[in-house]
Amino acid sequence: MKKQLTQEFALFWEQRDARERRMLSIAAVVILLALVYQIFLDPALTGRTKLLKQIPVLRQQVAEITALSAQQSKLAAGLSQMTEPVSRESVEASLAARGIKAQTLSVTEDIVRLQIQTVAYANVMEWLIEAQKSSRLTVEEARFTALPEPAQVNVSLTLKQQRGGL
Repeated sequence: MKKQLTQEFALFWEQRDARERRMLSIAAVVILLALVYQIFLDPALTGRTKLLKQIPVLRQQVAEITALSAQQSKLAAGLSQMTEPVSRESVEASLAARGIKAQTLSVTEDIVRLQIQTVAYANVMEWLIEAQKSSRLTVEEARFTALPEPAQVNVSLTLKQQRGGL
């Protein structure tokens, strides 16, 4: 098969005059160069251009990641510092500062349980944010019951103090 194909090509080639052979040779070289360009050079050149466009974006992302990493390190260092254990008095004082009176309040180790009757929802949420920042109290369980008065709720909360980076 291969030998027959070679013989047919040799016969075809010998039937052409010198000018046709030269033109066919030039055409074959041009096609070969086009294939080499399409297979090897074009992907490399377009990839290089694409990467050159992406470099500033990637550098910006690296800078953002570095800044976030530094911020995370600072926050982790702050969390690792020991926090004063939460006490009934500290919870009552922070509630009183917001004008909130708890119906029931119990503090056991790092767990705070409280019930508040008829309080503004926004006031409770602000107190929770403040308690989270100052005493590192996080909400374990919360039950809100809407009252007929606008923005008034009954609240039952279970909070846990996060200490020592836990």
